[in-house]
Amino acid sequence: MKGRIGAVIFDFEGTLVDFQWRLAEAEAELRQAFAAQGFGTAGNYAELWNAAADLAVPQGRLAALRAVLGPVYDRWDADALARWSPRPGAAELLQALAGRGVRTAMVSNIGRAALGSALGRFGLDRWLAPVVSRDDVSFMKPRAEGTLRVLAELKAPPAEALFVGDSRADVLAARAAGLRVAIVRGGECEESAFAALPPDHFVSRLDEIAGLAG
Repeated sequence: MKGRIGAVIFDFEGTLVDFQWRLAEAEAELRQAFAAQGFGTAGNYAELWNAAADLAVPQGRLAALRAVLGPVYDRWDADALARWSPRPGAAELLQALAGRGVRTAMVSNIGRAALGSALGRFGLDRWLAPVVSRDDVSFMKPRAEGTLRVLAELKAPPAEALFVGDSRADVLAARAAGLRVAIVRGGECEESAFAALPPDHFVSRLDEIAGLAG
């Protein structure tokens, strides 16, 4: 049974800020980097990492994988960081939710350095806890590891939480964790990409989220 929303977990890029990762160029470099380490080259930036981590984690090689390939992701984060801008109403939404007693947190495939810098620059960090970056988990979204970690830290039942994102990966991660999910239009994925994987809600503006929570 779905209950009142007492916690909202946000994605970052494409959700609270505009989407600026140069996907085609970044994924081309990442495929070369993964191939050089003997890993497969199928999938997008998150799927590349998760497939390699599936092999590295049982062998105790995750730290080595992160040391070699993490800097490639970090460079593309830094490139996007120079252009990110908050979506209209981002800070106001977080403040409004906090004022109503709704806890707000974040799970992002962006790395810790760029994520922390951007959240601080835009004044969003004060409203979000915990913040889980790709550096804090073994597997990126669409795996549910980060989302489940946030739920555990908040002690929030999945039935009382909402995930807000902009991509198919966000829908998959939310569904795997048992959460309802709202997709903000205009992010990483076109609305047509969700035809076979519809979220519970589509919104065009962040202030619409306030009506779904609390």
